[in-house]
Amino acid sequence: MNQALGEKGKLPKIPLLFRTDCGYILVAGLGTPPPKTDLDQRMVVVPSSMFASLRHLIMAAFRACRSIAKGVNIADAFAYELVICLTGIREISKLKEELAKPSKGYALIVLCDHPFACRSLLLNLLVRGAKLVEVEPAYIPRKLPSCSNSGEALAMEEGAMVELDR
Repeated sequence: MNQALGEKGKLPKIPLLFRTDCGYILVAGLGTPPPKTDLDQRMVVVPSSMFASLRHLIMAAFRACRSIAKGVNIADAFAYELVICLTGIREISKLKEELAKPSKGYALIVLCDHPFACRSLLLNLLVRGAKLVEVEPAYIPRKLPSCSNSGEALAMEEGAMVELDR
């Protein structure tokens, strides 16, 4: 498996940076969520219970970027669009409930125009006390049955259903 994508879908301790058509996406694992006052419109903190693997998280971020770039997004904010693409849940009130649940680890996803802007936002969080950690996904599929018993495949399917409905 590619070292950058982590072992068994874990978020590695080292932040990852990806270039997309709508900018750059930085992904990092956090031990605790930063205070809401430290977050802005381009940052999303997702509990580990909402994603099945690093690949699931990255695919959702790419789909959210693509939907915003094409103007077919469901939510106005990148944060909500990403979580819609991650979970398939379209009701903002339910998304807020899921995002507020406590977790053993969190994924930080930052959307920026330039790689230095992503790194700057991350450094700002680290200076304020955030800690980078390896995060183990804790996703439990909501929809069964499955012939593969793959939680990652089920999670990706739930998020991909949004694409079919657009």
